[in-house]
Amino acid sequence: MRSVLFLAYPFLVYLAFTRLETRSVGAALLALYLASFTLRLRGSAAGLWAVVRQHLGILALCGVAIWSGERLWLLLLPCLVSLYLLWTFASSLRRGPPMIERFARLVEDDLPDFTLPYCRKVTWLWCAFLAANAVFVGALAWRAPLEWWALYSGFVFYLLMGALLAGEFVVRKLWFRYYQGGAADRILARIFPPEATANGRRSLAYAAERMRRAREAAPTT
Repeated sequence: MRSVLFLAYPFLVYLAFTRLETRSVGAALLALYLASFTLRLRGSAAGLWAVVRQHLGILALCGVAIWSGERLWLLLLPCLVSLYLLWTFASSLRRGPPMIERFARLVEDDLPDFTLPYCRKVTWLWCAFLAANAVFVGALAWRAPLEWWALYSGFVFYLLMGALLAGEFVVRKLWFRYYQGGAADRILARIFPPEATANGRRSLAYAAERMRRAREAAPTT
């Protein structure tokens, strides 16, 4: 429910401001957000407190908007989310492993060492993207018409994020040339054969080693 609320947030705010004043909008959003926590009441106290602690900034923005009557505080919520994600990604660069490496290990648990510098660079790229988004959303919230803020926060941002994900996917395929047999991989393997680059040859060796280990681990009949 919280994910749906976050995705629809810019348009909910825009529609609400066409009919209600700021304090009413803030109270309605706060009520919706608090209601979403009731879905997690079955969790442990420590788990619930961890979720509440992560979202204290959002709750505070709603509270300040209700107290002050200034809609700016509600418009800053997407900016706050970007700053929180930026802090998460940047912290992973300092403490390790980088966030993109963590995501990659969910798919490839034995991620080869030669991919780790790339994961770090992509984590830096996401840090830059999130920082730029926070600045832009903050500027729109401060000066731009509400319609511009809603259009960017609820539509353009997701287009940009999708373009970044798609672009990174293509760059990763061309850089490592690690193909796993899907239709897109088969096409790319014909156009960009892995044998043509050093990284591609490393990927072939990694795939062959994985296959060898899988055969050895398979039960014999």
